[in-house]
Amino acid sequence: MNFVAGFEFLFLLMIIGTINYIFMLKRYKHDMKKKKFTQFKKIARLYPRGTFIST
Repeated sequence: MNFVAGFEFLFLLMIIGTINYIFMLKRYKHDMKKKKFTQFKKIARLYPRGTFIST
């Protein structure tokens, strides 16, 4: 295998890795938004609308 083919292969691996990382990051952000939303919904269910809690 010559050097040019080796560099092209490494470049291809870097491109695939970068695309994979971007997709994983996008999914992680989406999952965090979903988790935060469900957490707020669960908290809102504990305290009905119109009630006021003072400390």
